[in-house]
Amino acid sequence: MKALPFLLALPLAAQAPLGHWTLASAPDVPAVIEAATAPMNFVTRPIARARLRKTNPVYQAIRLERTPGEFVITYDVRAPQRMPANGAAVPWKREDGDVFQISARAEKDDLVQTYKAEDGERTNVFHVDPASRMLTLTVTVSSPKLPRPVTYAITYKAAP
Repeated sequence: MKALPFLLALPLAAQAPLGHWTLASAPDVPAVIEAATAPMNFVTRPIARARLRKTNPVYQAIRLERTPGEFVITYDVRAPQRMPANGAAVPWKREDGDVFQISARAEKDDLVQTYKAEDGERTNVFHVDPASRMLTLTVTVSSPKLPRPVTYAITYKAAP
């Protein structure tokens, strides 16, 4: 990963994990969703499962970038998501037309990204282990309609 000159001037706490990452390992996300929605009633359970499957793909590649005023996150070959570095939320439209408020902020050595929709929220926490140089993406999806938050972690390695 090349260090960009402007990153050297940022305070250490603002140096969130950056670079290009490829999938190393992932849990069985559909099984995690099944377990999380199991306590729901038979009417709402299939709706919740379908929505969670749609919003929780396992990305093969992630690119995390920082410019002087924004964080840019690109998942696979999708369009980059641009968010102000100050953590302010901005509107974002997914490929299928669903609209969210998204934000990103540096928090210690992590990058925290949040998606907010009418019916819930997804938080992505990106953290690089200094010893292994592996990126862990911890996902938490919460909604008043879910019996409890859905949480799982995916591991990525630095792309060659």
